[in-house]
Amino acid sequence: MEQKVNLRTMFAATLVAASVLLAGCGDKKPEATASAEPSQSAAEQLQIEKYNLYVEVANSLTTSFSEAQENYLTGQMPLLEGKEAPTSMRIENDIWVDRSAKNLDTALAIDTPIVEIDAAAKDFSAALKTLSPLSHELNNYADSKGYLADNGDKARALSKDYLAALTLVAQKEQAFYKGLGDRDQALTKEAFEKAPKDSAEYYRAGMIYYGKVNSSDASELFATPNDAKALEAFEKSLAQVAETADGWNKKITEQSAKSGKSCSGGMLEINDFIGQSRSLIKDVKDGKYQGEETQMARMTHSTIRDAAMRYNSKYSKVIDRFNYPLC
Repeated sequence: MEQKVNLRTMFAATLVAASVLLAGCGDKKPEATASAEPSQSAAEQLQIEKYNLYVEVANSLTTSFSEAQENYLTGQMPLLEGKEAPTSMRIENDIWVDRSAKNLDTALAIDTPIVEIDAAAKDFSAALKTLSPLSHELNNYADSKGYLADNGDKARALSKDYLAALTLVAQKEQAFYKGLGDRDQALTKEAFEKAPKDSAEYYRAGMIYYGKVNSSDASELFATPNDAKALEAFEKSLAQVAETADGWNKKITEQSAKSGKSCSGGMLEINDFIGQSRSLIKDVKDGKYQGEETQMARMTHSTIRDAAMRYNSKYSKVIDRFNYPLC
């Protein structure tokens, strides 16, 4: 089966950047930390710890439960329709069912509220606990190729309940990601607004904030590539990314000249991302995606899906670059 476009990966990568801005990383002090008050209260520290635990849950999942649900529905269920033994069987994310629930509960146990996330995290954990016994039983069955011994009877008997439980987990996972996204955007915007104007910190925070906005606009554009409003929004946020990137480049160049130490500031990855996104805009305006199916999650192949994968790759490389000291 071909790999689907993983918009969750883009989202999680943004969360990494936000958590780094909050918690600090490496030798260079991150912008949000640099622009914050000299000392943080115990409650603020606990909130950062709790938020980063939530981020860790999202980042640990290479394959989301939503993807696992779709893969099981389209890849495994057809193999169980006949009377013959399935030729293969795979239960995805089994190892992460209990781990994710445990990590969510650890975060929830921290006695400071994050209103955008807490309720969704609690529901996500509860759904995972319902899925757990079914996932483990089917995973052991799949790993031992039990379907060759009983002609797939056990899989047929359990699949309806398993798929229902997995579908509920996927739904609660999406609500959890939305809460993370709302919190993430608020934090990145706050870091941007608090940074000293016309400073390297300001432009770096601006790139991260507008990059977050652009990734959201990209999701809308890929879902409706022929929507003029979706294209307009994507163009606007990309221009803001480019503007802050230009300011960042100038500041880094000035700092390099003063220190005598060369520093690219990640401009290779940034320019690659901006250039790829501008090519996407041109392709949309040229009508390259006219008449294409817009429900990307159900595609096996399309030019807009390929474009989304390229965008995802370039965007993730920028965020990965920003997760480490740049100079």
